[in-house]
Amino acid sequence: MPPLQICFVSDHPRRRFFRQDASFIYRCENLGLALRAMGHEVRLLHLNELLLRPDRPDVAVFLRPSRSWRLRLALAMLRRRGCRVVADTDDLNFDPAAAAYRPSVLAGSASLRKTEGKFARALAALALFDRVTVSTDELQHRLRPLLPDMPCAVVPNAVHRSWRALQLPRASRRVLTYFSGTSTHDRDFALVAPALQQLLDEMPDLEVRVVGRLDTPLQHPRLERVAKLPFGDYPAAVAASWLNIAPLEDTPFTRGKSALKTIEAGFFDVPTVATPLGDVLRLQVPGVLFATTQAEWLQQLRHALQPAERARLSEGLAQRLRPLSDVDLFAAQWLRFVSG
Repeated sequence: MPPLQICFVSDHPRRRFFRQDASFIYRCENLGLALRAMGHEVRLLHLNELLLRPDRPDVAVFLRPSRSWRLRLALAMLRRRGCRVVADTDDLNFDPAAAAYRPSVLAGSASLRKTEGKFARALAALALFDRVTVSTDELQHRLRPLLPDMPCAVVPNAVHRSWRALQLPRASRRVLTYFSGTSTHDRDFALVAPALQQLLDEMPDLEVRVVGRLDTPLQHPRLERVAKLPFGDYPAAVAASWLNIAPLEDTPFTRGKSALKTIEAGFFDVPTVATPLGDVLRLQVPGVLFATTQAEWLQQLRHALQPAERARLSEGLAQRLRPLSDVDLFAAQWLRFVSG
């Protein structure tokens, strides 16, 4: 295949900070790095910048598009230049029937009516594209009946390509980590909080580290709260973990979430105990354990926190997960899809 000119486009409301958006880093920048390594020309742009550029890209990918006159103008301009336009989304933000299950709506911090409108605009935007990519099988399953004629492919989230060059110290203490990412995971963490409280009382050398915004009643002298980390500091925090957790409340919205936190921990041979839900079920390898009930969480955490068992689970975990989290492999699949 001859080299392509590919641009990834964000319409983030804070134009100056779109490159710091986690979705853009994983869905655009990471894939772009893999495509550049294959010899393609890749640009990362904000929609405002795209509208002012005279470029003629072969493919333009829009992250989480929403219907607007600016989007329609950009798509018309690109199509006149012979460009194939692709939409990408990594969340169930396009099905109004699922709006009631968005964590911010469940928490009462967002309006159901406004969220339904936002999801409807996202669905209308997806219908304007030539192709759509999503991050999980569940998202593809939800999109198909809504846009039955739209070509749609799953491009899973992957460990960031830049991590391959890192040499980071590994866990020296028994630290259990939870990476909340955003402030919408309070209900998820609540599933495991009672088990963590009991384990902290039982194990005098256990530490629990919560990274990111989280509202929880869990209190303990060995519970450490860490503010949301810049992306450059994040890998070291993951590598320093002894055991990771990835609880999820079972809702239509969370079933569409990717298993990225589990995959990233595994990149540093850190085992994870996770809710057996959605994308994480792809990761049926030793080192990824599953728990649903309070009793199962307590049992699995006790099990995985034992030094001998933790060593068994962690040995070779990165190698076992590599075929399931290789951005170079996903980039090759992506190229075949957008070029077909």
